[in-house]
Amino acid sequence: MARKRSATKSTALTAQDTISVRGCRVHNLKSIDLDLPRGKMIALCGLSGSGKTSLALDTLYAEGQRAYIESFTAYTRQFLARLDKPDCDSITGIPPAIAVTRQGGSKTNRSTVGTATEIADHLRLLYAKAATLSCYRCGRLVRADDPSEVAAQLQGRGSRHMIGFPIWLPDRTAGGEILLGLQQDGYQRLILGQRTYHLTDSDRKTLAGAIKREGVEATVIVDRVSASTDLARLTESLETAMGEGHGRATILSLSPSGLTEDHRIGGNRTELDENDSKDAEVNQGDRLVSIDDQTWQQQIISEQRRCDACDLDYPDAVPRLFNFNHPLGACFQCEGFGELIDFDMDLIVPNKDKTLAEGAIEPWNTPSYSHEREELLELADDYDIPVDIPYRKLKKKHLQLIHEGVPARQFGGLSGFFKWLDRKKYKMHVRVFASRYRSYRTCDVCDGKRYKPSVLAYRLQGKTIADLFAMTADQAASFLDRTEIESREQQIAAEPLRQIRDRLGYLQSVGLGYLQLERPLRTLSGGETQRVALTAALGGSLVNMLYVLDEPTAGLHPSDVTPLIDCVHGLRDRGNTVIVVEHNEQMLRAADQVVEIGPGAGVGGGEVVFQGTPKQIAKSKTSLTGMYLRRDRGQTLRSHSPRESTAELVLKGASGHNLQSVDVAFPLGVLCVVSGVSGSGKSSLVVDTLLPAIQTRKKQTTLPCLPYQSLTGVGQIQQCIAVDQSPISRSPRSCPATFLKVFDPIRKVFAATGEAQRRGLTASHFTFNNAKGQCPECEGAGVLQVDMHFLADVQMRCPECRGTRYRGDILKATYRDRSIADALNMSAAEAFEFFRGAEKVQTKLQRMLDVGLGYLSLGQSASTLSSGEGQRLKLAEFLASSSRKRTLFVMDEPTTGLHDDDLVRLVDCMDALIHDGHSLIVIEHNPLLMLSADHIIDLGPGGGDKGGSIVASGTPQQLISHSQDVSLTAKALAEHC
Repeated sequence: MARKRSATKSTALTAQDTISVRGCRVHNLKSIDLDLPRGKMIALCGLSGSGKTSLALDTLYAEGQRAYIESFTAYTRQFLARLDKPDCDSITGIPPAIAVTRQGGSKTNRSTVGTATEIADHLRLLYAKAATLSCYRCGRLVRADDPSEVAAQLQGRGSRHMIGFPIWLPDRTAGGEILLGLQQDGYQRLILGQRTYHLTDSDRKTLAGAIKREGVEATVIVDRVSASTDLARLTESLETAMGEGHGRATILSLSPSGLTEDHRIGGNRTELDENDSKDAEVNQGDRLVSIDDQTWQQQIISEQRRCDACDLDYPDAVPRLFNFNHPLGACFQCEGFGELIDFDMDLIVPNKDKTLAEGAIEPWNTPSYSHEREELLELADDYDIPVDIPYRKLKKKHLQLIHEGVPARQFGGLSGFFKWLDRKKYKMHVRVFASRYRSYRTCDVCDGKRYKPSVLAYRLQGKTIADLFAMTADQAASFLDRTEIESREQQIAAEPLRQIRDRLGYLQSVGLGYLQLERPLRTLSGGETQRVALTAALGGSLVNMLYVLDEPTAGLHPSDVTPLIDCVHGLRDRGNTVIVVEHNEQMLRAADQVVEIGPGAGVGGGEVVFQGTPKQIAKSKTSLTGMYLRRDRGQTLRSHSPRESTAELVLKGASGHNLQSVDVAFPLGVLCVVSGVSGSGKSSLVVDTLLPAIQTRKKQTTLPCLPYQSLTGVGQIQQCIAVDQSPISRSPRSCPATFLKVFDPIRKVFAATGEAQRRGLTASHFTFNNAKGQCPECEGAGVLQVDMHFLADVQMRCPECRGTRYRGDILKATYRDRSIADALNMSAAEAFEFFRGAEKVQTKLQRMLDVGLGYLSLGQSASTLSSGEGQRLKLAEFLASSSRKRTLFVMDEPTTGLHDDDLVRLVDCMDALIHDGHSLIVIEHNPLLMLSADHIIDLGPGGGDKGGSIVASGTPQQLISHSQDVSLTAKALAEHC
């Protein structure tokens, strides 16, 4: 029996140390069984679409979250996210889970690098406890006075003191009543003007006569003390005076010898002179007054933070004061955004060389609002407005009429027009229309700092909290390392400082030291957003958790991967389990265990191909990933022979963001890769300068462009297309078939069948987005969603259409014994074979196969596609079009989410584009893609202020041969040859 109990205990311990998944059928996973060790770093790899994300995020993370949430009461669960239970037979041993993905993070200006990493929270606490307050007008130090501290300063200073409080006597009648009340309260003396009066019946009459008609301020004496008075009495008298004076009290000290009028104002707690005695210390608002023929030093103390010289009150230093997302601290004009959204004349009149007659005012060229332009042209003659000269040559008086309108003629001008749009903004199409002509501008009240002036009066080592937010993580870390806190605040500030320094260190270690703390998350790339979220996770100090990281190396230069690996190892070493969905070779080799999902993608994947150590997978004969790790595959990319360019684009003087007035030539007719470490200026050069400059020249768009001096060679291309990582659609009804417009010819094929013609069905009956053919119960969704309140919402298959999304009579019209619903469930590869003979369908589907997306179902929701799949679909869309224009493609990290084997297909697709006469400029870090490039432009040498220059340019072999001493990219290429 003892042996059995021992065995049972051992089994329990083993199960606790393992995450066991049995019979997992999420998405394309084929009822897999998997045991993952806890407390280890596990890398999931495999082809794009093989099922890695389904296992990592949709199974392990979802179950970890769901199980944790289920531990709360039913009442609490109704306020938390409701997650579905993954389709598995069982999942055991899973801890609470956190996911770090590229989709995380808010897209508003209020969410910044500082707020997302919680640096802002600790900075607010640091400033609330350790910052000093200086008046923003006069610069004098301001602080709230504590009676016990002031009493300690008075003791032993000077010979005699009078402690009192100010009181206002509005007129003789009311003043007499106030004086009587003071006498009844036990007060005996009062100072008015330069005399001391006793509050006796006889003196009260004299006092009443001294009160001016417009009122006067007096000082009621609470106590008269000397240097030898005990501390308790001094403190009590000061507290009484401040209580009666509504937080303010007056101290009159017999002036030391030698004190003159030159010493009236000395600044808060500032000594008069190094040679003066300690008795001569004066405070803000101190002045010399003459009372009863004696000179007294008057000191005003207050429990409030007030600058008497400027008559300004300051709020108490509480953490929420330093929060630009709180009304207490936010600028009243921009409400803490730092920017204002306003109508932009550069968007309203994009081409100022146009005349009014030619339609220079863009919003008035639309059919709905063309009457505004006609009204302007009709009254132009009456008001001498020239309509045949370029807009830029119009005089101020003409522009004023156009902007302000002519009320007498019922013409509201641009101002009236946009006010009318604001009144109609409850209509969606009006809001969308108006947004085309709005842009951000810096708030003119706070100058983009987000805070009220009173908040910026608080400083730490001379820096406001806005100054600190404007710093990069590198600069902030350096500043805080030099910061010295006063001894009495050191203990309080120690923990906030430690938390801030730790988080800044994590930002630096994941390669984001160049980011400003005030940088909005909406302006970051997907990889940067993910690494910011990773910094927040690293700073949380949680243990025994499951962290799921979705391609954390996305957007990272090879030289930046090693510090990131150290951070991930730090998470693991705390006792956490870290699951990394990755393709990066450095990250795979750093894992404790590697799991490969495959062998193919889509329906061809969903199986566990390999599980073992990095060394074992590198030796595996069946692992596709192992073949690339040991260089058995990918040689065609490494041995690429560069092509000669046909022409070039020359951009000069690019100086936006951190670019150092860059002059660069982009070769055309080839694959040109722009590389460099994170923050070196790649996106600023290509996406924010070159792309909008070309598209503006080609009149494709009016996107804002960073400054540059000149751009030549644009005539060599006919159009410019950006292929970025943005989703192809946010609608769940959008799918690859609709995006590639292959759904239209497919519907026509079904509409041409005999059954469809007998029933009178047209192509519009075969779309689930049209009431003619969609199921009336689920309206073409295929499922019905049931709100379960505090439980996860339940999606039930529609009982009417059984998930097909169509009416029953539509499904009776079949083509080769398959319904339209069956066709949408096919993968692109299956559909290509099925629709043999339908040339238009096959032509468009062939493009999906060309870019390696043959595994995608035609009806798969676009919202479930990865960024890499979305990019390749955009390429397939262009390939499927009939355009023959010479096109420049600008791509931003197209290898995101791609296995090396998928990369080979992507390069083949790029080669096909170049063969057809097109050009590609690609921002990329992947060594294999860089080795297959014809030309590389490497930016650096560092990130942020240390970047923005071209450190190397040429073919991959030229960089390897001549630039390894200056280019980190050249070193990375040499290691992967």
